[in-house]
Amino acid sequence: MEDFLQPNLSDEQSVSLIKEKIKNKEPFAFTRFGDGEIYVLNKKSYPEFEKKNCGEWGYKYPEEITNFYEDGSIIIKNAFINSDLIGIMDKDCKIVKIDYSPLTWSIPKSVISSWGISPDSLKICDHQLSRQKIFGSVSGMRNIIQGRDIHIISTNTETLKTKNLSKLLNCSVSFTFHPTDINFNNRDSFISKFSEIKSQIVLLGIGLQKDYTTILKNDFGKISLDMGSTMDAWSGIYSRPWFREGNTQEHLVIK
Repeated sequence: MEDFLQPNLSDEQSVSLIKEKIKNKEPFAFTRFGDGEIYVLNKKSYPEFEKKNCGEWGYKYPEEITNFYEDGSIIIKNAFINSDLIGIMDKDCKIVKIDYSPLTWSIPKSVISSWGISPDSLKICDHQLSRQKIFGSVSGMRNIIQGRDIHIISTNTETLKTKNLSKLLNCSVSFTFHPTDINFNNRDSFISKFSEIKSQIVLLGIGLQKDYTTILKNDFGKISLDMGSTMDAWSGIYSRPWFREGNTQEHLVIK
């Protein structure tokens, strides 16, 4: 069986790396690649995924599904190549119960090599780092950012503004709302607004727009952290069953 990527850093090592970058004010991009991103890179998924994402990203279904995959895979590949820390699902993940398959949750090392990257050079953490207490909880993030100002890019900004994050995180927090109709073909004007972000640390919950992390790092000197649906949990939105009370990720939810 072909060799697939797996995490090579522990949660503690990953957090230590990020804290070091924040302390030294060094531009940095942490980007997570889950099943949706893998589907796009493989240019193959199930009809419900294709129909949903074509609708969300401004493509006609089914006639423009190829366009969606082509455009999306370019963005996700570029995000992967330019990220400093990669999140890939651990095949032995214990924080969530999934039916793990490397074809759904990982990338063959041969593909990475074809992109001109040595797989052994990558820093890879568990895709679920953003859901762990050490990183994704308010107390975990407060420890990581060390009192530095942060900026949040999310579709949930109005709800997040009600959560008193400045007090919870012991820092100044600013926001950029990410409209749901931003897609691969109309996003340039939105990206240009990154120049208005004053904080160096940027937390993102932006779905498939994975290269925002690397654009923020390379073009604007930011430390960008892909939080994924943790931004839903901070908003009090139970977008994952594991966020519910009594489940393994309830520590993320700000009520």
